[in-house]
Amino acid sequence: MPKQPLVSIIIPTFNRAHIIGETLDSIIEQTYQNWECIVVDDGSTDHTDQLLANYCQQDSRIQYHHRPKDRPKGGNTCRNYGFELSKGEYVNWFDSDDLYLPDAIKTISAAFETDTDVVISPMARFDGDTKQYLGMNTIEKDPLIPAYLVGEVAFYTDGPTWKRSFLVQQELLFDEDLPIIQDWDFNLRMLYQNPNIVFLKKAQINYRVHNQSLQKELAKLNLHMIASDFNTRYKHLELLAKHYPAGVLVLKQLILDRRKHFVKLAFSRNDASKHSLAQDLIQTQKANRDYIGVIKSYLGLWSYTFFGRGYWFFR
Repeated sequence: MPKQPLVSIIIPTFNRAHIIGETLDSIIEQTYQNWECIVVDDGSTDHTDQLLANYCQQDSRIQYHHRPKDRPKGGNTCRNYGFELSKGEYVNWFDSDDLYLPDAIKTISAAFETDTDVVISPMARFDGDTKQYLGMNTIEKDPLIPAYLVGEVAFYTDGPTWKRSFLVQQELLFDEDLPIIQDWDFNLRMLYQNPNIVFLKKAQINYRVHNQSLQKELAKLNLHMIASDFNTRYKHLELLAKHYPAGVLVLKQLILDRRKHFVKLAFSRNDASKHSLAQDLIQTQKANRDYIGVIKSYLGLWSYTFFGRGYWFFR
C-alpha cells in the first residue's frame, strides 16, 4: 500500500488559548494519520504556551513555534513562517478557531490527482456564540475570478489545500504588509496563476463566525481599516490589468459601490468621518470620469450641510 502523502496544517494564533484546543482536537481525531500541525504564535499573552506544550507532549506531530521577533507582527507572517518550516506535499493554512470534520484530510487528500494544484472545500459556517448553523460558503462559479472579486465566491483561508509544488513557484505567498482581507488578497493572487482546481461538494470544515468580524469592524467606520481595505483592492487593479484584464471594470465598480456604502452609512449616523469619506468617493468618481456621479455627490454634501439630509444622492 503506497504511503499517504504528508499534509502540513499551518495555524497562526494569537491569544486563543480558550479555543485552539478544540481545533487541535479536531486534527488529532482525523482518520487520516500522516499530517504535521505547525502552530505559529504571534505573541500571545494568555496561557497558549502552556496549552501547546501539553499538546506537543501528547502528539509529536504537533509543533509549536513563535513568530521571529525580526519579522512583522501579523497572521500573514505566521502563515509564511509556518510554510517555511513545513515539509508536507499538501499544505492547508487553518484558523485557530475552526474545526475539521473527522474525515476531512482523508477526503481532501484523496481528491488530488497528478495535475491538481489545489483542492477547495466548502465550509459549514456557524455562529461562535449560539452554535447556530449559518449555511455553506459558495466556492464555485463561472467565471471564477470576477465572482471572487465581488464576494459571490469565497474560499477563506481554510478552504483551499494547496500542492507544495505549486506554492513554491509563486513570488509571494501571504503579503505580510496587509492587516486585513488577507485571504481575499492571497486567494486571488493564486487564482491569477491559473491553478488546476478540484472543488469538493460537501463541507469538510466547520467555520466559526465571530461578533468581532472584519465586516463589523468596517461597519464601525474605522478609517484605518477602511483605508487598508481600499488600498488592497487598488493593488489588485494593477494585478488584474496584467493577469486578467476582464476583471478591471468589475473591481472598479466594486470599489465605487463600497465607497458609496461607507458614505451613506456615515451620513445616516451623522458620523464625524462623513465628509472625509465623501471626498474619497468624489476622488474615485473623478478618477473613473464619472462626472454625473461627482455632481450627485456634491449635491449630497450640499443638501446635508444645509438641510441635514440628502445622503440618498450617494446611491
